[in-house]
Amino acid sequence: MNIEEYIKAKRAGEKEYDYCVSKGIHPYLVCLDDMLERFEVDSRVKLGLTDIPIEKIAGTYNEGRSNAFARNFMPLLDKDSEFAMKWANLYESMEAEGMRDPIIAYEFLDKYYVQEGNKRVSVSLCMGAVTIEGFVTRIIPKKTDTKEVQMYYEFLDFYDKTQINYLSFSKEGSYSLLLKATYNNTDQPWDDTMKADFRSAYIAFSKEFLAKGGNKLALTTSDAFLVYLSIFGYEEAKEALASEFRDNIGKIWNEFELYSHHRTISISLNPITEPKKHTFSMLMSPKTYAAAWVYEKPKEISAWTYAHELGREYVDEVFGKRINTEAVFGVTTENAVETMEQLIADGYNVLFTTSPQYFPACAKVAVEHPDVKVLNCSMNLSSRHVRSYYLRMYEAKFMIGALAGALAADDRIGYVADYPIFGVTASINAFALGARMVNPKAEVYLEWSTVKGNEPKERFREKGITLISSRDLNAPASMSREFGLFRRNGEEVAKNYALPVWHWGKMYEDILQTILNGNWKDEEESAGNRALNYWWGMSAGAIDVIYSDRIPTGTKLLLKILRNSLTTGGFNPFSELLKFQDGTQLEAGDGLKPEDILKMDKLLYNVHGFLPAIDDIRDEYRAFIEAQGIFRPEADTHLSDSSPVPAPAAIPEGPQRDTEDVPDFLEGNEPEQIN
Repeated sequence: MNIEEYIKAKRAGEKEYDYCVSKGIHPYLVCLDDMLERFEVDSRVKLGLTDIPIEKIAGTYNEGRSNAFARNFMPLLDKDSEFAMKWANLYESMEAEGMRDPIIAYEFLDKYYVQEGNKRVSVSLCMGAVTIEGFVTRIIPKKTDTKEVQMYYEFLDFYDKTQINYLSFSKEGSYSLLLKATYNNTDQPWDDTMKADFRSAYIAFSKEFLAKGGNKLALTTSDAFLVYLSIFGYEEAKEALASEFRDNIGKIWNEFELYSHHRTISISLNPITEPKKHTFSMLMSPKTYAAAWVYEKPKEISAWTYAHELGREYVDEVFGKRINTEAVFGVTTENAVETMEQLIADGYNVLFTTSPQYFPACAKVAVEHPDVKVLNCSMNLSSRHVRSYYLRMYEAKFMIGALAGALAADDRIGYVADYPIFGVTASINAFALGARMVNPKAEVYLEWSTVKGNEPKERFREKGITLISSRDLNAPASMSREFGLFRRNGEEVAKNYALPVWHWGKMYEDILQTILNGNWKDEEESAGNRALNYWWGMSAGAIDVIYSDRIPTGTKLLLKILRNSLTTGGFNPFSELLKFQDGTQLEAGDGLKPEDILKMDKLLYNVHGFLPAIDDIRDEYRAFIEAQGIFRPEADTHLSDSSPVPAPAAIPEGPQRDTEDVPDFLEGNEPEQIN
C-alpha cells in the first residue's frame, strides 16, 4: 500500500481547502446536482467512451463523497481511514497496470462532473495524467443570452465539426475565429489528419507557452494559441519546430499581455505638437524615414484610395525631400505580407495600410520588423505592434445633420449608409441629433447601399424624399453629383449643399511629425499594456465641412458656431438625452463614453430603418464587415486622458476625397469652407 503518495496528496488537498476558505469559496467538490437547479435542461446526449481532459473535470455529479475531496480532487480524510487505504491501493494498482475501468461522468457547459470514479480522477491527477477515459453523457441547457450559455453553444457547433473537447476560451466568438484561422470555417467535419495536425501544433505551442510563464497571464492557453495564429497563421504553426514556437512566443509576448488585459485601447485624441528634446547622439546621427502607402484598389476607381493618395501627395508637399514616399496599388490580403516585406527591403520604414482587412498581415510584418512603424487605417482592432488610425467623422455628420434639418421643408431626410461597422451607427445617430436640434419634427429615413436587393435611390423616390445625405464623394471616374447632402427633384441634376471632408493629409503629416520629433516611443510607453489608436477630428484639423454659398447666412453662422464648439470641446452631440427605437433611453449628462459610442448598436427614435445583419449584406462586402462589423466580438477601449471631447469616428461610409480637388457644387457657385 502506497500511503506516502496519499499523504502528499492530502497535503495538496489541505492547502487547496485553506485557500478556498480564506477566499470565501466552497472548499469541496462542486456538485452538478446543485448547479442544475439554476438551469432548464434542453436535452441529454450520450457521447459514449470519451477521452476527458482532466483539467476540465470540475466536480462530482452528486454530493456522495464530495466532502472527502478538496475542490482540486485531492483527498482530505485522515491517513488511517478506510478511504485512505482504498486510495493508496488504487494508486499502487494504477501504477502497475494503468486504469482498468473508465469513469462515468456528465458534461455540462464544457466541464465534467464525475458520477463514478472520483478516486480514479484523484489518483490520475497525482500521476500527472492529461486525460482520463470515461463514459460521458452531455447535458445541454436551454439556450439563453447569458455569456456562459452562449459560449457553450459556440463550443457545441465547434465540437460537431471537430470532435475536439480540450480547448478552453475566455471570450465569445473565439471558436468561430479558430475555425476561420485553421480551415477557413469549412462546413466539412474535420478528418483524422486535420485533428491530428491541430493537436500536434496545439500541444507543441502549449508546452513552450507554459514554459515561458503563460499560466501567470490572465488568459487561457487556447486564447494564447488563437492570438498566435492571428499573427503567424495556421499553416506556419503546423510546421513549426519547438524552437520556432519558442522564438515567436517571445516576439509577441506583449500581445498575450494585451489580450489578458481585455485588449484595451489607448486612444490618442490629438497629435503631440511639442518636439522631444533631442539627445546629442540623435542630433549627430538623425534617422531618415521613407513612408509607403498600401492600397487595395486603384485611385481612378476608388474614392477611398483617391482620398488617401491626396493625403500622400500633401505629405510630399509638406516634407519635400525629408521623407520619401511611395504608393502600391492592387494589394490583396493574400499578397499583403509579401508586398510589405518588399517595401521594407526597398528601405521604407513607415507603412500606412489603408484597409482593416490588412490588419493580420500588418501584425505579422510588424512582429518580424520591430524597427519599422506599421499603421493600419481601422478602428477598434488592437495590437501592441500595429497602430490604428481613423477620424472622428461623427462630428462632421452632426453638423451636416443640423444643415439638413434646416433645409428639410417636409421634415423628411434620406440617409444612405454603406456598412454596419464600427462607428457608422454613431454617425447615423449624430446626423439625426443634428437634424432634430434645429428641426424638432425632422425624421431620418435610413437605407443601406450594400444590402442585398436594396436600391436606396428607388426607395427614396417611392417615398417622395428629395433631401438626401449620401456617400461623401464619388470615385474620380464617376460623373454622378449625388454625394454629400444634396436635393434631387425628379430628373433634374442634383443640387449639392454640403459634404464632410476627410483631410487624411493633415493626419499623415502629424503622424510623421510625431515620428520625426522623437515622440513615437513615448506614446508607446504612455499607452502601457494597451494598443494605441490615433483618433483625430476637427481639433486636429483632420476633418471639416464645406458647403454651398446658397445656404442662408443665419444657417452658415449656426454651422460655424457648431464647428467651433466641437473643435474646442464645448459641445458633445451625445451629451443630450438619447431616445432609441427600442424604447430605451440614456439620460443627459457628460456624454457617452467613447467605447459605448463605438459599440453603439441601436438607432435613435427619429431614424426610420434598421441595422442589417451580416447575412443581409451582398457577398462582395462580407469580408470587410467581418473585419470591422459592429456585431463581431469587440475590443474594450480606454481613453488616454479624461477629456470629454472625443468620441468614436465612423468607419468609411463610402468613397471620400480630401479637401483638395473638390468639385464645385454648382456651376458659378463656389463652395465655402468653414474655418
